[in-house]
Amino acid sequence: MQELVNQLIEKAGISQEQAHKTIDTIKDFIKDKFPMMAGAVDNLFPAATPAAAATAQDASAPPIPSPSMMDKISDFIPGEIGEKIESFAKDKFGG
Repeated sequence: MQELVNQLIEKAGISQEQAHKTIDTIKDFIKDKFPMMAGAVDNLFPAATPAAAATAQDASAPPIPSPSMMDKISDFIPGEIGEKIESFAKDKFGG
């Protein structure tokens, strides 16, 4: 992400804050126009704001669901499939 910010600063002659706002604006635009791509956009452009970037998780690592979230998987996906997914998530990520 920082590489993109640096290129915007260099090529567009804008500040770091403006570069982050530009990326956020583009992300929001794509997510509004193509909602089915929201997850991919978030993965491609993680945490564009400086404060969020400092606490952002490594984009190459999959997000780790919280234990309480893993307990609710079968609530959203009923039946045996939901239970299998919940069990898989608990085995994979602990919980």
